[in-house]
Amino acid sequence: VTDIPGLSLVIFGADCLPILFYDPVRRVVAAAHAGWRGTVLNIAAKAVQAMGFYGCEPANILAAIGPGISKCCFETHEDVPNEVTAALGSSAVHFIEVIEGGKFKVDLKGINAMLLEKAGLSAANIAVSGDCTVCLHDKYWSHRYTRGERGSQAAVIGLT
Repeated sequence: VTDIPGLSLVIFGADCLPILFYDPVRRVVAAAHAGWRGTVLNIAAKAVQAMGFYGCEPANILAAIGPGISKCCFETHEDVPNEVTAALGSSAVHFIEVIEGGKFKVDLKGINAMLLEKAGLSAANIAVSGDCTVCLHDKYWSHRYTRGERGSQAAVIGLT
């Protein structure tokens, strides 16, 4: 989190979600990295809370959930949905789909958008990228698609 013009905040990821924040009233920016573990730890709301130390009000904050793995490709075993529901309760169930073979699909983008709304952001102030890094592996680096071959992309935010 910063209010210093010219200082850029960078998030690296290769399927995890970059979440960028901007408060145009207080001129403060923030960045968070939300994989499934960060989502379970509610990193998005913690970033909003940290912006509060700069006098930001959640109602003024704009958030962008960037390209990352989408529900269509985020297939997991039961450990991920179990952790998600243990941490976030029944509100997260809507974002989890049971599929064949005892596996699940999890909508991290939807969960993070919900968490941002619970943190006080207006739904109109939350932009969610529809791009899936796995589906669009020719455009984005996907850890899952490459089966762990190292690489990443960056999301950057700063004040002029």
